[in-house]
Amino acid sequence: MKEITDEEEYDVVADTLQKQIDVLWKMTERNMNHDMFNIMDQIRLEQINELKSAMKIWREHKQQVEGE
Repeated sequence: MKEITDEEEYDVVADTLQKQIDVLWKMTERNMNHDMFNIMDQIRLEQINELKSAMKIWREHKQQVEGE
């Protein structure tokens, strides 16, 4: 998980999305370590990508709003 530096403000949206990514990744990683990768893991990887996209959109929106 990303640490917050002195220059950065705490962002509840980004933090919440990252926590969800971390949970999904741990579940997938556990299965991969036991050679039990399955369709649910594939779905979790897709969800992780969607969450990362949402985080990118949020950060772009936040920068745009702060720039106004």
